[in-house]
Amino acid sequence: MRPSSRWAIALILLSLPPVGILVSGLLWRDAMPEQVATHWSDLGAADGSAPTRVVFLMTLAVAGAVAIAGTVTVAVPCLRRRATRAILFWLGVPAGLAAACWLIPAWLTLRAGSPEGAVLGIWIIPLVVCVLAGAAPYAIAPPPGGADAALVPGMPLAPGEVGAWSRTVTANVFVYATIALLVIAGIVYVPLLLSSRLGAVWPGLVVLVTVSLVTAAFMRLRVTVDWRGLRIISVPLGIPLMRIPLNRVRHAEAAHLRPGEWGGWGYRIMPGRSALILRGGPGLIVTRTNDRLFAITLADPEIPAGLLNTLRAQEATPERLA
Repeated sequence: MRPSSRWAIALILLSLPPVGILVSGLLWRDAMPEQVATHWSDLGAADGSAPTRVVFLMTLAVAGAVAIAGTVTVAVPCLRRRATRAILFWLGVPAGLAAACWLIPAWLTLRAGSPEGAVLGIWIIPLVVCVLAGAAPYAIAPPPGGADAALVPGMPLAPGEVGAWSRTVTANVFVYATIALLVIAGIVYVPLLLSSRLGAVWPGLVVLVTVSLVTAAFMRLRVTVDWRGLRIISVPLGIPLMRIPLNRVRHAEAAHLRPGEWGGWGYRIMPGRSALILRGGPGLIVTRTNDRLFAITLADPEIPAGLLNTLRAQEATPERLA
């Protein structure tokens, strides 16, 4: 499918929430009660409501604004494809949420005749589906390519020669996060521990310590490329954080990574891709055989990218496959 067609379909998907809200509101206008269910504490009957007109107009305004913003984003020629797809993701999710906040509650209220009788039950599934469907424009948009990244040519290796590359990087964002968590733990929990009043709040301490360990694991990373593929190991904990076997690598690229295009700083997971964004700047992007992307910030990504492409080409030669 041509990129232009994929962009068009993505915009159509982004416009479905406001269209669905508008059409349903017009069709249900005469039968809807003055109040619509807006809150459930469980899967039973609703325990909160709001004026139907207000909910309708607010959700329509949000979804409509998102559709307009998405159209403008795609039309702007100066944005990189990767940035445009990322913006579509962050726009699509609130659009799906707006549709979910109107369509499901309004239908349940209409069916029950009153917001008090609107039972959520199994309808929580389509409600969640509406929110997740917000990622559809991102999923259908053309994948990054062209000017977004540069495919690095392979490094020259003699027949039978192997290569390896390793680099240890410090992730300041995780260093600062770990220090902040430890300071918070000290301020909040040390006085309670000294006064023997920790019993009631120990679950919070466990959660805080667990989160601190997770962030500490990413403070220093050893990135290695060799015949096994790409490996990222936590230096403080000595555990592997990411492994991409060589036979799962399609190609590697060097690119300028912008945190906003990958969901922010830190370890980010988005549909079809994940990344370790330690700062804005040069980085390595690995495309796997299943078309999923993984990126990590590196000072000299051309070297590991070239070595990965060379080792992958060697792996695919008839001599290696025999």
